[in-house]
Amino acid sequence: MDKIRTVVLYGSDLVVSTVGENLRGREGFQIFQIDPLLPDALQRLDAARPEVVLFDLAGAHPDFTITALRKNPSLLLIGVDLGSDKMLVMSGEESRLLTAEDLVQMMETGKSHAS
Repeated sequence: MDKIRTVVLYGSDLVVSTVGENLRGREGFQIFQIDPLLPDALQRLDAARPEVVLFDLAGAHPDFTITALRKNPSLLLIGVDLGSDKMLVMSGEESRLLTAEDLVQMMETGKSHAS
């Protein structure tokens, strides 16, 4: 049996709803939608235990991504911006920083020597 990924659509705006409608009904995804304006939105997000969170990049609260990744480093955050047809993918993947060369390598290539 294939793995089912839990995906949270974090938002209720047109962008997130449109992306959600395109994902609904696809095999391999369990989709939940959470309105970030609810007072307990972050608790609902934690309770859903998602592997992926999709959100509107243009409307996201600046602290949201850092808070979410600190709570769950294995989370994959995908911010979508339909206006520019781009997405920003963030994860809490960590790399070991041993030397200045490790830092330079990460800045130049996006990958550490250990990757």
